[in-house]
Amino acid sequence: MVMEKNRRVNGEEESSGNKEKKKRELGGVKTLPFIIANEISERFATVGFHGNMITYLTQELNLPLVKASNILTNFKGLASFTPLIGALIADSFAGRFWIIIAGSILYELVLISVFPL
Repeated sequence: MVMEKNRRVNGEEESSGNKEKKKRELGGVKTLPFIIANEISERFATVGFHGNMITYLTQELNLPLVKASNILTNFKGLASFTPLIGALIADSFAGRFWIIIAGSILYELVLISVFPL
């Protein structure tokens, strides 16, 4: 006869089967601060980029304001669409966390190289 080990956690008995189930649960509230921090950083970078880019296009390249606005709108639309492609790649071929890490590192490297301190 095989006996299943039980242990007490916070006044409740927990079997080893439940312990294994809890080990497999990933994500949830633990990852939320990282996602929020990543999104906030991305928004600040985007807003700063667009403000500087409209000035550069109109003053340095002497583009009309309408043309410069169209260029930035197209860029913003493409930048908003590419996460869908990244999600497809992440879900189909690679692990979701590895893609997030690689994408974040690549994004920061590009920002650092484009806007050196």
